[in-house]
Amino acid sequence: MTFLANIGWQHPVDESDQWDGFNEPGIEHFAGSPIQHLAREVNQNALDAGDTDIVVVKIRLHEVEVSSIPHLAELKANLISCHEASLQESEKARIFFEAAQAELNKHKISVLEISDYNTLGIRGPSENGTPFFAFMKAKGQSRKGNDTATGSYGIGKFAPYAVSKIRTIFISTVYQEDSGVYTQLTQGKSILMSHDRDGKRKQGVGFWGIREKCQPVSGVSPDFPKWIQRTNSKADLPASKGSKLTVLGFDAAKNWQAHLAVSVAENFFGAISDGKLIVVVDDTYTLDQTTIYGFFENDTIRGLIKNLKDEPEQFDNSKNYLAAHIGGIEVITEETEQRELGLCQVKILIGENLPKKVCALRNGMFITDSLNRLKIFSDFKDFVAVFHCQSTKGNELLRSMEPPRHDDFEPARLATKEEKKRGKKALEDLSAWLKEMLKKHAKDPVSEVTVIDELKDFFGDEGDGDGGKGTEEINPYGEVVIRAKPIRTRVKASEKLGDGYESGDGEGGDSGTVASGGDGLVGRTGAVGGNGLGGGNGARSRNGLGGKGDGEGGGSQKVMVDINNVRAILSGTKTRKIAFTPVSSGKIVLHVKEAGADSDYDVAIVKSGQGILGKGGVVLDVQAGTRINIDIELNQEFSGALKVVAHEI
Repeated sequence: MTFLANIGWQHPVDESDQWDGFNEPGIEHFAGSPIQHLAREVNQNALDAGDTDIVVVKIRLHEVEVSSIPHLAELKANLISCHEASLQESEKARIFFEAAQAELNKHKISVLEISDYNTLGIRGPSENGTPFFAFMKAKGQSRKGNDTATGSYGIGKFAPYAVSKIRTIFISTVYQEDSGVYTQLTQGKSILMSHDRDGKRKQGVGFWGIREKCQPVSGVSPDFPKWIQRTNSKADLPASKGSKLTVLGFDAAKNWQAHLAVSVAENFFGAISDGKLIVVVDDTYTLDQTTIYGFFENDTIRGLIKNLKDEPEQFDNSKNYLAAHIGGIEVITEETEQRELGLCQVKILIGENLPKKVCALRNGMFITDSLNRLKIFSDFKDFVAVFHCQSTKGNELLRSMEPPRHDDFEPARLATKEEKKRGKKALEDLSAWLKEMLKKHAKDPVSEVTVIDELKDFFGDEGDGDGGKGTEEINPYGEVVIRAKPIRTRVKASEKLGDGYESGDGEGGDSGTVASGGDGLVGRTGAVGGNGLGGGNGARSRNGLGGKGDGEGGGSQKVMVDINNVRAILSGTKTRKIAFTPVSSGKIVLHVKEAGADSDYDVAIVKSGQGILGKGGVVLDVQAGTRINIDIELNQEFSGALKVVAHEI
């Protein structure tokens, strides 16, 4: 492969006799969970550069021949010099550079390609003040296309280096200049450590591109390997607007695809469910508006992350936040106009076994669920709430208060005393309003305030209310307030994804009957008999066997069977996607019914993607614990509540 003499790897000479150590703070910032941080940062950058359509991010791992790396001999020489320098620094640095040299001595090397579409690209040229310069050259600087862009410290650009065995990346971007011309810029960058060569001190950061002033290469070149260029055709420049980030020597940990996809889902479920973002991970997982809720229901994925930090609790919490964010008949939506933040919205979902947390989103990205003054809800019903600021000025203020990790709001980070005061006031007003809304909808009401005369002999007289001190000791406890015991609803809202009401495990609950509505919510419906015998129409016994007849002493009744985690998702005016997990093995018939106020009505199934039609429903052979997914078509258009019932054959 031939290149012009003025192109290659260049570590600038350090004439100030400084030293860049191996432990670069920006990379160390993401060292703890590098895959998860990578997912958050690259998708954040893509959203910030979004154009008019939905942003698409495709991530794939592939191998390339080591010999195709531009100016390989120079890169190897840089690693050798750094290895010699590391012997005087730390064992950690020595081990890294020995492993990096071993990577380049292989025949092939893994590269992780991250490409975004429907974005503006990273605008150049490579001059101070442009996004390209901020990404490749500047320190502590972030240049985004708008004031509400999620990144603000310029630290996120270090995340890709944390997953590279060589701490080396290539960036290639196509953007449209103000003149309307489309331009491609391509450049490589290594973050290594200071080293000496030919009697000169070299800086730790080096670049591949035009050697003079370490500039990117402009345009399309047939001499460059295809895997580093955004496009390899000048004619395709307009259609190729966007960026390609290539991580050289990707450190592919076990189950990295699942870990990365989970991080994307947990951090961007808002943007994905709103139809603003699609992420494809190595052709294994596709996260979009139609798949995001199903992803959170995947027990296999949940099992793959159970040993990660804060998992699977965060995964389960995100599932509940998504249920609230999607909305539906059981989600309460409140809005207000705040002085500092403008229009604010909160969605509240109440249901059994929810974690009592308030989640804050900004631009569709999860920020925190530990907002100040909104952490303890001891006398509240189980709930989740999702807050989202709707105004530009509010999002600008919130963004300016976020730390580098974008996981909190801190007024102390604002520049002036007045701005800090404004930020503090904004958060106080927000917390007060959110607490008020939660008290209104999720707090158990005071059912009675009374005086208990039976205890009057044990407490002093509180006086007659005339302001005097009275003649006896004041009751130190005051009035006795009796609150109603929280009523456990039959709705298990932690499973409220899909298209209906799914049953829960509360009092009287039943895992075999599900009412499914058209708004994407799920809740439990069945009635349970105490001894496995009697019960009216549709009643079930606790042991999973049916009731006897249509009332006490009636004739024979079909035996209901337990089915868990039922989903009935609306997929068309006449179609539903039904999913459930049988408790026992055997042959069953699945029926759907229109849920009425007083009684239920059979709905005919005319087509099924699995099993056979018969006995008034769909006949299926099932295995205990094996998830069943089927598509059904009804004989009529219907978007209301359905019940899904299974019987033995």
